[in-house]
Order: sequence, then C-alpha cells, then structure tokens
Amino acid sequence: MKKKVLAALLCASMTATLFTGCGNKTETTPEIQSAPAVEESAPESQPEEAPAETEAPAEAPTPELAAAEELPAEAFAHLTFDGEDEGYKAVVQTDDLGDIDGGTYGIAETEATFSYADGPVGKCIFLDGSYGLDLGLEATNTDAYTVSFWVNADRLATFGPTLSMGYNVGRAADAGNNVTWFNVTQSEWGLDNAKIFPIVWSRNEASDAADGTDCWPWMYAFDNEIHGKREWTMVTIVCTGEEQTGATGTKTVGAQFYVDGVMLYDSQANYTNNTYFEYTWDASLAPNLMKPGDSEYESYFGINYWDTVFKGFIDDLYIYDTALTPGQVASLYALGDASVVTEAPEGGAEEPAAEAPTFEITGTAVGAEDFSTAFWGAHSETWAVAEGETVSKTFVNWHGAEASNWNNFVVVLQNVADAHSADDNADYAEYAVVRSDNYGWLGEQNTANNLADLGWTVESNWNWDTFAADMQGATVVVSVTNNGDTADVVCDVTTAAGDTYQQKYTGIAVSGDLYYCLTVDGCCLDIQK
Repeated sequence: MKKKVLAALLCASMTATLFTGCGNKTETTPEIQSAPAVEESAPESQPEEAPAETEAPAEAPTPELAAAEELPAEAFAHLTFDGEDEGYKAVVQTDDLGDIDGGTYGIAETEATFSYADGPVGKCIFLDGSYGLDLGLEATNTDAYTVSFWVNADRLATFGPTLSMGYNVGRAADAGNNVTWFNVTQSEWGLDNAKIFPIVWSRNEASDAADGTDCWPWMYAFDNEIHGKREWTMVTIVCTGEEQTGATGTKTVGAQFYVDGVMLYDSQANYTNNTYFEYTWDASLAPNLMKPGDSEYESYFGINYWDTVFKGFIDDLYIYDTALTPGQVASLYALGDASVVTEAPEGGAEEPAAEAPTFEITGTAVGAEDFSTAFWGAHSETWAVAEGETVSKTFVNWHGAEASNWNNFVVVLQNVADAHSADDNADYAEYAVVRSDNYGWLGEQNTANNLADLGWTVESNWNWDTFAADMQGATVVVSVTNNGDTADVVCDVTTAAGDTYQQKYTGIAVSGDLYYCLTVDGCCLDIQK
C-alpha cells in the first residue's frame, strides 16, 4: 500500500492538491489522511498507519521528576488565562475557506463571553466546544525553544486540536506554500487501536523542499494512555534543535516530550544510542517550526481547519525561546497544582456518552460490526471494470457513535483482482484510494508532483456540519467507470432520513486492467446483493 499520502480536494469543485496536515469534523490524520506512517475528525490529515511497535531496551531510563532548577527570568510568551485581556480571541470554523486550499473549514473570529474557573495556576479558561482560541502568539525565531501548557479535556478528538501553531497551517504545500506546524492531539495508535493523548504531530513541508526537511514526525509518551481527560495534566515540548538525519536523508530535530514535568521521550537520545527503541526518523519533531516564515504565524487552541473542536479547560501556557532543562521543566510543573478540582460553568456539564447504533447485516459485512477494524483491515471482493464500462455496487454504511469523518467507506482502484498488497500479488499496485470525506491518494505509477497536473478532481455537495450523522446508515451506490486511460468514481448517497448527496472523483489515471474494492477504517459496510 502506498505510504505517501496525497490529499484530494476538501470542497466541491476544487482542484485537488497535495494534502496538508489533518482531519475532518466529527468527534475523534490527513486530507487524505492516514499516519506517520495520522477521536473525532488527515493535517491536515492523519497518518496512514500507526508507528510500528518497538520494545524498549533494558537500559531505557525510568521516567522520574528531575531536581528543580531555576527558570529563566522571563518567558518569550506567557498566557495565564486568569481573566484579564491577554490578546486571545474566540474563533469558529466556517464554510468560507478564503485562501485555505488544504482544509475543510476556514477559521473566523466570533463573539464569545469567556468563562473562567479554578485551575492549577490561579484561574483557567473553559472552552465549551463551540469555539476555539486564536492565541495571537509569535514564533520565537530560534532553533531551540520550549512550549508548555496545562490541559483538562472534557472532549478529545482523534487528530483534533488542543494547541496548534505554525505557518500556512491550512494550506497545501504544493500550491507554493511553506507549511510548517505542530499539533498536540489524540491518536488511536495504542494497543488494539486504543486512544492516546497527548501526541505531538508536526510537519515541515516546503513546496520546494530539497534538503531532506520535508517530514511529518510525531512524539508521545509511548505508554498507551490518555492523560488529561477530565483531569489536569501539563504537556511540555522542548526542542533542543540538533539535526537528526535518518537513513533516507530525512532531517528532523532533537526534542523532548514531557507529561506532568517528567521527560517521557528524548528523540536525540534515541537518535544517538537507541535509548528507547531502535531509532526511526519519524519519532521526533519537524525542523524550522519556530523559524521566520513567509506568512503570518498562526497559533490556536482547541480549533483547526479539519477536526472536532476541543471542549475543556486550558491554563498557563508558556513559550520560551530556549530549551528548558529537565530540572527547569520540573520547576514549571511545580508552579501548578494538578489535584485542583475544576468545575465547568453552568451549562457546561459533561456530555452523555453517545450510544452505539443498532443495525442488522442483510448482505455481506466488510469490517467488524463493533467498528474495531482498523484502516485497511478488511476488504470486499474485487470487481473488474472493463474499458468503456461502468460497474456499480450498493452498500449500507455504518460507523461508531463517536466516529470521525474518515470512519466511513473507502474505494480502492487497483490493477489486479483478489489482492490488497504486494504480499498477495507481486504485481499489485493502486491507481488511487479515495475516501467518502473527499480525501485520497494516488498510486505509485502516478508520479506527478500534484494532483492538478493529473487532472484529478473531486466534487461533492456534502453538508459538512451533518456529514457524520448523514453517513450513519446511509445507502451508497458506488459506480466506477473505465474510460480507457482514466477512471471516474461516483458515489450516490441516500441518508437514512432520505436526503441525497453525490460525490465524484474524476480523471484518475489508469493503465491496463482496472478493478476496485471497498475497505474500511473503523466502520462496517453491509454490501447488498
């Protein structure tokens, strides 16, 4: 399966471009998303697959709080969220994309009355899930820096945002934009697809990068847990800035990841001597995230251009233009009280858990009925499409109660029958993989630098505000047409409520035989006879 993911257009009648970083709106990675390979709606996209599990060596350090050291006299930036005017603004996702060519939504300022409560350091701010914050922060313009904040989440989303900062965050790099950002988010990379929070997912994808810095690395605690869900936790990212060049020439930078003042991962130590596990280039931090950029620096909390808006509390956000030592991070943690009980303002009570759908399979199921099948974990049979013909199949789409937009059907165009990887058939190749949420990627044989050069477009009339609900129990007729040197995929969707939508992928380059099948990503398809 192709590991380099390309994003298709996110909105109707837009020309496809390389995918930007992560997500779609629903509670739960990337444009077509999938993982380093990315709970509720990849950077810009999600990674295509979770990082490989590795066993820590016996000499791996035991995480512990370091002895306190004196903090720098002044931080580069400090937001207390104690209630005074500190320059942050309320923002919401909007259908007006403006010049955002790699996102699902635009972001616009809105009116909001901020609510505050007792936090670990004085007061904290409560975000009710309807808006996020434009923090108004700047880049440090340094190779070494530290970012730290307290968070107490009532609602987390897979690839959804807590702190997100960078340049051209919602833009597609192949449109001439230097895209650099990091997002502190949740993933489903734990054992048996368990959710993990926090992870730091970062990106450096200059449109003309030729120096090896084009990368999508990630870091987390490698402890298979969620920290900060209805409890206070302090997340700290320290960039020490040493160059780390992998075997493929990919360059990342040395960085450390802390939870509650304790260093749980050091990419530079791993790069130097495999302290935690056998070194992989992508368990790290992207370079140049705080260096001067060619556009306005963006800094948000709880909102991005793709995913479910965060709900919960944030307190005491620090940025330093130096790399704090373990002892200084311990001192920063000591300024707060993680045991404080924080209550949401009236009307902000915890949301009841969504109920799983009940349904009966009347045809052939693809994917587990409890939605536990991960991406590419189950496939339908393959159907041949002869040149000049159209082949249609009908199925009912089901997903979990807290599904992301990408937890719905996926169509795979390929060159051989009854195979889903080169392990099945050495001649196997994909022409394209396209998702219901307007993401997708091209196969290895399509080598153009951007999708527009290939003439591949996607059109749809989805209502993104109701997309997840619309896809629950929707009847889908997918039709694949073989035009000889191109293929089209048309999906006619009828929701359980009787509303109709249509999605079209057109101009996908093909050569030779054409087959297609359906696959899943945490959903279940009931293919009708």
